[in-house]
Amino acid sequence: MPAFSALNVEPEENVDEEIDNTREIQIDEALKRFQTALKLHAQGPNHYEDASLAYEFLFESDIFQYPESSTDFERAERQSDPRYLDLDTPFPQPLDVSQGDIDGSGSSLPQTLYLAYKNCGQFALDTIRHLVRTGGDATSVLEDKKVLASAQKALYEFSAALDFDPSDAELWRRAARVAAFLGSSRIGRYCLEAAIELDDDPALDEIEPPSLAEGFAGVQLKKQLDVLSDDLALSHPIMAPFLKRSIPERLKKHLDPFPFLPNPTESLAPSTAPAAEGQQRPQRLVINVPIASWADVGMSIVHSVAARGISGEIVILNIPEIPEIEDEVQMLVERPETDLPEENKAKLEAPESKPEARSKDEQNDYPKNCAADNGNIAEETRAERSVSVLSRKRSQSAAGLPDGGDDEVADQKRSKRIRRRETAGEAMDTNTQYATQLQPFQAADQNLFQMTRNMVENLGVTDRETLGRLAEVLDSCASSTRTAKLERPAMIDLRDSLVKFDEDSTRVVLNKKDASSIGFSSFLEHSKPGSQNKPETPMFHETRGLRAFYKKVNDNWIGIQDVGFEWVNHICATYLTSKWSDSMKTAVVQVISHLDEDIWNRMQYELQHHTLSEDPTRALAMIDQLVQMLFELHLDVYERITNPSSAVDFGIRMETKGRLGRWFTFASQMSRDRPKAADRSLSVRFLWSAVFSVTLTEGVSRDHVLQCWKSLRDSLGEEYESIDIRLPNNAIMPEVSAHAADREISKLTTMDFFLGLFQNDLSDPVSVIESLEPVLNPSSVYTTTEDVEMSDIMAVDEDTTVATTGLPILKTANQGLRDLWKFLLGTSTELRLFLWTRLGEAYNAIDYTTKQFSCFLKSIEIIVADFEQESYLSMSAETRRPLFLNMLKFLDELLIQSLSMALNDPKAFDIVDNKHLQSSVSALAKLCCILHVSCMYEDEVRVGMRQHVSSGATFQSFLTKLREMQVRSWSLLYTMLKAGIAQNRAGFTTPENDLADYLAAIHQVLGLRKFCKSSNKIFLKMMRVELLKQNLIDNWEDYLGQVLYDLYGLKLGVGLSEVQDHGCPPEKLERRNTTALVERVSVLANRMPMKDLLKSDLKTTIEHMQQAIGQAKSNQQFIQNLRIFNQTLQRPIPPLRLYEALKGNIAIDAVTVNTPDSALANHRWFFLLGMIAFTKFKGVELNRRQTPGATDDLRIGATFLRQQLQFTPDQWDAWFRLAECFDYELDESVLWAADKMNKERAELLKYQRSAIHCYTLALSQSRNTLPEALGECTDDIHDLYNKFGMRMYASSREPFAMEPFHHSEHKRFVILETGVESKDLHPQMEDYKVWKYAAGLFKKAMEVKPKHWQNPYMLAKCIWKMYQKPPTSLDHRDRRDRPTMQTVISALEKSVDVVSALPKPRHGQDPVLEPHYKIVSIMHKLVMRGDIAPQEAADILQRQPYAIENGEHIEISEPEDWDAYVISTLSHLREKDRSNWQHRIIMRHARILFDEHTEDQGYVQAMAAFGVLRESMLTKTMAMSVWKCDAERPGRHYVFNERYIRYVAKLLDVLKDRTNFEALLRRLRKKGVHFYHFTDLWQTCCIAYLRLIRQTYQISQVVEDDFKAISPEEFEIITSRISDWSSDPTSSHPALSALQETIELKKLNAGLMKAGAIDDLISDSYTALYFEIGKHLPGPPVSTLIAEREQARLRQEARQSDKASEPKPVNQLSSLLNPQSHENSGAEGAAGDTVPANTEGAQRPRKSGIRRADLLRKAEQAVLRAQEGPKPASTKSRGSVSSGKTPAAGEGKEGEVNDDSRTDEDGPDEDLEMKDEEAEGDLSSAPGSVHDSADDESDLSDAPPEDVLDEDEAQQLMFPNLTRRSMDMTGNSDSEESNDEDSSTAEAEEAEE
Repeated sequence: MPAFSALNVEPEENVDEEIDNTREIQIDEALKRFQTALKLHAQGPNHYEDASLAYEFLFESDIFQYPESSTDFERAERQSDPRYLDLDTPFPQPLDVSQGDIDGSGSSLPQTLYLAYKNCGQFALDTIRHLVRTGGDATSVLEDKKVLASAQKALYEFSAALDFDPSDAELWRRAARVAAFLGSSRIGRYCLEAAIELDDDPALDEIEPPSLAEGFAGVQLKKQLDVLSDDLALSHPIMAPFLKRSIPERLKKHLDPFPFLPNPTESLAPSTAPAAEGQQRPQRLVINVPIASWADVGMSIVHSVAARGISGEIVILNIPEIPEIEDEVQMLVERPETDLPEENKAKLEAPESKPEARSKDEQNDYPKNCAADNGNIAEETRAERSVSVLSRKRSQSAAGLPDGGDDEVADQKRSKRIRRRETAGEAMDTNTQYATQLQPFQAADQNLFQMTRNMVENLGVTDRETLGRLAEVLDSCASSTRTAKLERPAMIDLRDSLVKFDEDSTRVVLNKKDASSIGFSSFLEHSKPGSQNKPETPMFHETRGLRAFYKKVNDNWIGIQDVGFEWVNHICATYLTSKWSDSMKTAVVQVISHLDEDIWNRMQYELQHHTLSEDPTRALAMIDQLVQMLFELHLDVYERITNPSSAVDFGIRMETKGRLGRWFTFASQMSRDRPKAADRSLSVRFLWSAVFSVTLTEGVSRDHVLQCWKSLRDSLGEEYESIDIRLPNNAIMPEVSAHAADREISKLTTMDFFLGLFQNDLSDPVSVIESLEPVLNPSSVYTTTEDVEMSDIMAVDEDTTVATTGLPILKTANQGLRDLWKFLLGTSTELRLFLWTRLGEAYNAIDYTTKQFSCFLKSIEIIVADFEQESYLSMSAETRRPLFLNMLKFLDELLIQSLSMALNDPKAFDIVDNKHLQSSVSALAKLCCILHVSCMYEDEVRVGMRQHVSSGATFQSFLTKLREMQVRSWSLLYTMLKAGIAQNRAGFTTPENDLADYLAAIHQVLGLRKFCKSSNKIFLKMMRVELLKQNLIDNWEDYLGQVLYDLYGLKLGVGLSEVQDHGCPPEKLERRNTTALVERVSVLANRMPMKDLLKSDLKTTIEHMQQAIGQAKSNQQFIQNLRIFNQTLQRPIPPLRLYEALKGNIAIDAVTVNTPDSALANHRWFFLLGMIAFTKFKGVELNRRQTPGATDDLRIGATFLRQQLQFTPDQWDAWFRLAECFDYELDESVLWAADKMNKERAELLKYQRSAIHCYTLALSQSRNTLPEALGECTDDIHDLYNKFGMRMYASSREPFAMEPFHHSEHKRFVILETGVESKDLHPQMEDYKVWKYAAGLFKKAMEVKPKHWQNPYMLAKCIWKMYQKPPTSLDHRDRRDRPTMQTVISALEKSVDVVSALPKPRHGQDPVLEPHYKIVSIMHKLVMRGDIAPQEAADILQRQPYAIENGEHIEISEPEDWDAYVISTLSHLREKDRSNWQHRIIMRHARILFDEHTEDQGYVQAMAAFGVLRESMLTKTMAMSVWKCDAERPGRHYVFNERYIRYVAKLLDVLKDRTNFEALLRRLRKKGVHFYHFTDLWQTCCIAYLRLIRQTYQISQVVEDDFKAISPEEFEIITSRISDWSSDPTSSHPALSALQETIELKKLNAGLMKAGAIDDLISDSYTALYFEIGKHLPGPPVSTLIAEREQARLRQEARQSDKASEPKPVNQLSSLLNPQSHENSGAEGAAGDTVPANTEGAQRPRKSGIRRADLLRKAEQAVLRAQEGPKPASTKSRGSVSSGKTPAAGEGKEGEVNDDSRTDEDGPDEDLEMKDEEAEGDLSSAPGSVHDSADDESDLSDAPPEDVLDEDEAQQLMFPNLTRRSMDMTGNSDSEESNDEDSSTAEAEEAEE
């Protein structure tokens, strides 16, 4: 179908370019169907039914409907058919029009059709062949109509295939053979003639046939022409080669392509008629054979005899299809021959196995529906079919004939397939690609084996075999096909065990070690000639000749006895030439046992009638061979069932013995009657068998048996000297020779020795040693005399004295011992290994492990040596491979035991001398070469040169086992080389480096192949231990890094190369392994700068190691040291201790700690961990941070440093780093806020003292450190001096202010006569001494790093502070040593010189200005002090680098000139400070203009100074832009902030600038955490601001109480009028303005400062407002209002008393109008409320006079009313009360609530007076009193809301305005609370910002 096209894609305009790929898709679909049918066809008869359906499905494909898919015959028939004739018949018929081959599919379509027809025809013939084999009578099967129809179908399919490719000569032959079967000699002759005329020109002379198929066709055609006597046809030139030459005999069997089909054309005689339908066929005995093999046929005969007995029926064998080499089906060749890989090209010459040869299990594994199988099976099938296609038709060049060259005629005659094959592209050579991929592996191999060869030669190994083996491996490293060039049999066997994998034989290597049976039976078993002594014998072919036997049995009238005899007769021919399999041997034994009598009778018959045969001599020889074979087989069977380990019944033994005797007699008769000219080997075999039968006879003495063997040996040596007979199928006599006879004699003579060894001395290891040591290792045994018995003269050379005093036993051994040696030379490897194992176990029993280790090495030498013996080399590959695998199992066990002892037993090499070492090293080197074959094989698989032959678990286990053996062999070889180097150090200049390089070479070889993890990572663990032991290795980190990565996944991050991924799963790091790595890892970490360490992989490794180590284990000493440290760090700082530290006389009283972690501390492990955590915190400088950093890393680092000091208290750098931790903790506490400086100074004091103590100890311990050690850490020494000096100086200055050196809290009590007195522990250190001590430290720092500018800068500051100190406060020494002014100036100039020598700053950076400013500042101070003349000071400044006017001389004549000069200099420095960091320059400028400490400073100076600050430091909102400089000490910034605020406040006070002062106060209150001594600073600024307000508004201070004569009623009335007046916007008065500003300050204060001064100003301002404004406000007279209120109150009381006496009806709204309290919940109406209130009011008498709190409250109300403005006109609407009056009233109460809650000193008085006010409120009747509703403690109920009452009810109330007033005050209170909350929230948000 056409390709899919999307609907939303517009087609292109050029439609002609679209290609229809429907044809290609249909062809691909047909090919898939063809492959499915081909698979099913190839899987054998069990899948023929599915294959038939698949072929039918194939021919339903669309490609068979194409016009070009029809054959020429079909087209010719269709054109001649009348049904296809039309009106245009008279005209010439046009040619068929087919589609153009645009997509290239036309080249593959004819070939697809050709293969489909051909394979379908072949399938029909294969079906017929299967029916013939399984149908019984072949004749009847072939006469079946269905079979004939299938044959005709095959002929049709062949004809169709030949129409598409007529150049296939083999297909012409097949078609001819099918035609002959169908009886058409004409078609057969035509096909044969077409086959031989393909590539030849009849006009030419005699031409050789170009291919075998054409040659076969010519021979067949010649035979047919001979039958027809067609001499004319034979005279044709094309038949000349077939007349002159004949076909070889070995090719004649391939002449007939279908031998199962009869050929009636072989003669002119008519075919025989079939049997009559009524004729009765004879009855036959059908024996079903499950598998087509000789063994299964034999066992089927035995089963038939056992089940049915002997019958006279004709036997028919029903055997499955017998595998044979036949022509395979073909498939489409998608690529030409040159594209095939190398392995497929190699298969061209090898015969292909039949698909039917698969076992039933394998056949059942194939799925029924193979259409989905497109995996490996399809690929294999495709490859095999392609090979078969290419191998069928040979070109002329392949046949050795000359090609046609460019001759056009010759090119036209060649077939299309040949021409296409010649024009195909050449195959891509993949050898270069393979070589490139193999190069890393080969380079690693070459390095390793070259190093092995060099080290072996240096050890004195001169064995040519060893060196040659290593040289061969080295030479193979240059080849990409290493496994194909192997020559050593052992290496070939290992390769074949992988390439030709056999699961059964390989299981020997994988099975666990069997328990060794120590007994005499084991000796008898092992004493038999080993399998390695057998020559090369091919394995018995299970199907060769079986077809002929099968045909012979089924075609003749043969009974079961004759079938058995014929079977045995055929097997007899292979008795000497082939090695039977175990199943075949079992079948032979069963047949000769069950049919013994019949075989015996038949042999007698054959012997009697052999003269009647055509060749009597040959017949007699065959009978003789058969009889001897049967005698030997019966002898073998009898020996097996009579050995000690057999459990066969006695009856069977006797029956077998009878058969053996009968055949013995028969063989004796044949031997006696044997002619002299007969084969002598039969006589020798009979003699051997006879002697062996004597051995098996009961009651025969051993001496007689021994004499028989000796006689036989002599006979073989004299008469049959050249006789060497091999019997591969006889276990008891595999070899007949004089050598074998000697071995039997040796076994008899040594039997006593082994019998005593295995039976009598099992419990005595010493006896076993004394018995086996002289036999196995005679070179180590010496004797003392020459004529004593062997048991008395043996002594093992456990020491060298015996060897020097005695004679070697090799010279003094008796005959018995020499027989043992001789016997062992001819025994099997298994027996010798068994004896060595027994000797090793005996040595282990006496705890002599070094000799046991020697036994293991000797065993390895034996096995490796046997691989080079002639007996092993002469075997066939098939025989040798199982033996090799068995020896591989022994080697694996020996390697495990040997390596375990070599690594774990320190005495393993004690007795391994140089000679023993050389022999063992030689054997291990050879073994490594052998095992390396598996690496070569896996390399080829890895790069794609070959594929694994199996993917099963057994094969993978075998590969794993080989990898493990390689790892163990290399590891053991390393231990041997290490021991050899220890004994021969003269041959190695750098032995440790050589061993490390060798380990690295092994690691590279194993690691590249991803199996260094094999054998439980034993090599990696050994390498780790070895590298950690050796201390003289160069670049040891390169070796150790890869090992640690493979073992634990750790990366060291150092070395010359990156670690490689070797595919090793990481293990969990254990503590004991980690502690061994600490030393090396610590060394690497100390080599690396700490900043680089934090970025490297080594840091991660250290963290993993610490996780494995865990927390340090503590004991009593550990805890005691910690307690001592903590106590020491919290002590006061004695001055004498500081000076003693300079001499190195200070030490801490610590105890020695011995724990498992002490070794870690000795390698400074905890110090390293602490430095990592500390450096991680220190990585970001404090000055560069924007936010506070987490101190977790800092504290972790301090903890680890403390742990290090608990183990090593004298480590100076640990004390230094711990001091830095305290310093950083202190800096972190004071850097970001001033809270701790203002509130938590005790914690800061602890940090300072701890840091100073740690610095002191570090300084003292550094004095006791060797100069060489200090020379490596000059930076740390400098930092110690510098930071210690900085700590001393910083602690003496604000904000710390000498507190660490004061210890008033630490007292000691002295008992005197007068009593107990407290005294200081020691004198406190004065600031002068602190500066002097710090100056000394800075001087020492300058000696280490003279170019570090901070050292001279701080030194100058210290000297200046010392200079400023008044001499009167100093002692006589300090006065004597007090620095002079010249010293100060020199120090300052030194600091300037150092900073000027620094490199110029990069673009965008400012220069270091601190020293330049400091010298200007100090010069100005000196001038101000009068210590130096202005001119001299100016001259000093002018010679500085940043002098104004380029350093020219400047005259200073007046003091004013000096100020101008300094200001110019400061301005010049400010120009250098482009980032505006140097705030001190700005402030110094301002202080010069206005000095706050001078009284004569006026407005002008203040304005000038303020202008300087406003320009660069102060914003319009009075925010101070002061930034922390890089060189500024942490915490010092807040001290500057405090000083600057005080200075600005002084300026504003002088300038009378209330606006900026208020803004400054607001900014100060908001940023309180940024100021040192904030509380005092705030109080100072507030007092100044209050003073400024009082001065501005001229508020005089009220001395007397002006309100004494004023009644409260009058006060209420006047204050109410003042509140109403203040709400008028037009109202103004200075006192009101002062009151407003003061109230705002009180709110801003929020209780921070005591409000006494603020309340004084508020009281004074309100008093002035009361008397100056309140007395003159319009309104009714005060006395009149007071009288009216009194009368109204009296009326109300009378009315309430009347209502109380009269019952009142219950009002439904009473609970709502008069809310009840909890005390009077049962009363109703107002009467219950008023009585208790009056009672309570009577109990609290009212205090006369106006309180201060009343003034403050009324003042705040007035300010609030002024802020609110005038109230709107009141209405009677219910909504006007709450909406109009509530906010104003609420705001009016805000001040009093805040004041009551936040004022400290007025709180108690105010509470007391509030109670008086409540009492007063009860008596008062004046309307509108604000106190009536504001009384929180009154028991009066609130008035009901106005909106709830009706108008009538409202008129009945006694105080109608009380409701409105109460509502107003309630609303005011709510509003006040909400405003207060809003104000507090806003202030909190500002504080956070």
